[in-house]
Amino acid sequence: MKAAPGATLPVNDIFGREHFIAELWHSLEAGSIRMEAERRIGKTCILRKMHAEPPDGWEAVLIDVEKIHSAAEFAEKICDEVHQRLEGWKKRGRRVLNALGMLGGAQIGPLKFPEKSARSEGYWKLLLTSAIEDLVEQQAAVGRRTVFLLDEMPWMLAAIADPRRDGPQTAMEVLDVLRGLRQAEKTGAGFRMVLCGSIGMHHLLAQFKRQGYRNQPVNDMKLEEVLPLDPPLAARLATLLLRGEGLEATTDAPALIAERTGGFPYYIHWVVSRLRNHGGPATPERIELVLRELLTAAHDPCDFRHFRERIAAYYPGEEDSVFAILDHAAASPGLLPQAELINVAKTAGATRDNRVRELLGLLSMDHYLRRDPASARYGFRHVLLRRWWCAERGLEESAE
Repeated sequence: MKAAPGATLPVNDIFGREHFIAELWHSLEAGSIRMEAERRIGKTCILRKMHAEPPDGWEAVLIDVEKIHSAAEFAEKICDEVHQRLEGWKKRGRRVLNALGMLGGAQIGPLKFPEKSARSEGYWKLLLTSAIEDLVEQQAAVGRRTVFLLDEMPWMLAAIADPRRDGPQTAMEVLDVLRGLRQAEKTGAGFRMVLCGSIGMHHLLAQFKRQGYRNQPVNDMKLEEVLPLDPPLAARLATLLLRGEGLEATTDAPALIAERTGGFPYYIHWVVSRLRNHGGPATPERIELVLRELLTAAHDPCDFRHFRERIAAYYPGEEDSVFAILDHAAASPGLLPQAELINVAKTAGATRDNRVRELLGLLSMDHYLRRDPASARYGFRHVLLRRWWCAERGLEESAE
């Protein structure tokens, strides 16, 4: 196995996620899933492995919806994928074909979709609903089940909600239509999806709520969070990569790489790749050297600055309080009581204790902080992000 940070890994090289994926398939027997993950943790690799290796009786449709910018485009993509499945099963989707037969248009893929000017009001809803109803009906006839793996769903919804495109009302309706299909008597038992994204759905829903949206469109979906690899698995991945690169290593090198990267597969690949470029054995001193390069490089090869830059979008008008909380947590070697962080935020301008408590919850959902279940105290969630934050913000890096 070769170190390939950022590359599209062969499915066989997607390591350490077998148990998690098996649990996902088990959960899909009962219902759909909302999968949340931090960047660089390997969520897309998980979807790719599910797509490539479904259990008997299942078919997986993997769609990166980040590039989709309208509800009609989304409905047509789903419809196209359904049509391909039905053709493979030697079945026909009578609802979709009947709907499209009433309209003319340009050829797009195997189906003929209407031009924008010829679309009736509610076109995308009819198309999406008809496609899923056809799929559920015909998959039962052939003894198959289909799951849609929708990667970067929040990005697509944000694009649809752009007032220069469909607008927020349509984005809300997309969520409502999907929920309706998951719960309808005709489709609910046979329609499965995994919604995935590195941008939290909670931010979009909060934005929609401010615009009058009151529905709970994803509370019927089981929430699964992709965690870093456990230390033994992370160390095993480091061992395989060091061996694959032909690097000599001290006995403690794999465990040290696993610990310092916090178990993120991407960062493990990155460290081993940089060790290969340096040459020489993988020793604690060399590992620390390449980690410092990762954290302080001017061109920021791992795009850590994203964690700082997204704060303005996630917490508009509250940036000073958020930065004060994160600076204090990053510079502190241990877990911190809620009351201490409330005082830190109030010093930076926060006026309500309850709002700071809400911010602490949101910062935990956004993977900056973790709340210890035993003590209810807070600390930085990921060791490597904490180190970068200290370096970027000029804070003293205290030992844990």
